[in-house]
Amino acid sequence: MRQDCLITNDQAHAAIELFSQGLGYAATATKLDVHKPTLKLLHDRWLVRGTISVMEPYQRRRIPKETKIATAKRYLNGEHKVELAKELGLASSRPILDWAKEYRNKGEDAFTPRKASGKGKTARMRAMDNGQDPDAEQVPAKPDVLTKKARVEDISLAEYRQLQDRLLRAEAENAYLKKLKALRQNGQL
Repeated sequence: MRQDCLITNDQAHAAIELFSQGLGYAATATKLDVHKPTLKLLHDRWLVRGTISVMEPYQRRRIPKETKIATAKRYLNGEHKVELAKELGLASSRPILDWAKEYRNKGEDAFTPRKASGKGKTARMRAMDNGQDPDAEQVPAKPDVLTKKARVEDISLAEYRQLQDRLLRAEAENAYLKKLKALRQNGQL
C-alpha cells in the first residue's frame, strides 16, 4: 500500500474482501468507518487491476498521444472506462476521464507537448544555456537594496518592488515551515 494513503493496510485488505463479496465503495466505507473518497479510489483500482494487484506498487509508463486520443474517442462513444483501463494496463480508470475531458476541450490538438517555459531553471542552468561559465566570479548586477538607505524617499520603485518580493518570499517560506513543523508534531510526517 502506498505511504500517502488515508487507510491502513488492514483496512485496505478488509475493503477488498468486501468488494469481492459484492459491496460497493460507499457501503464498504460505512461498514469500515473510513473516508468514502479514499475507498472510491481503491474500488476503482480494484475494478481495473483485480484483488491481488491492488496492493502491489504500480509502475508508471508513458502513453503515446495517439493512444490517448483513440481511447478518449472510444470512451466518448460509449465504451466503459474500466474496460479501457484494463486494456491499456492502467492503475485506475481516472486517466481515461482526464483524457476524455482534454479531448473534448481541445480536440485533435489535445496532448501535444507543451513548450518548455524555462521556469524552474537555476541561475547556474541559465548561465550555461547562455554560454557563460557558471563558476566564474559573479559581479552583482544591482547593489543590495538594504545597504545604507536611510529614508523611504531614497528607495527607487524597482528597489521597492525587489524588497516586496523578498518579503513575500520570506512570508511564504515562514508559512511553509510552520505547516511542516505542525505536521511533524502531529506525527503525520
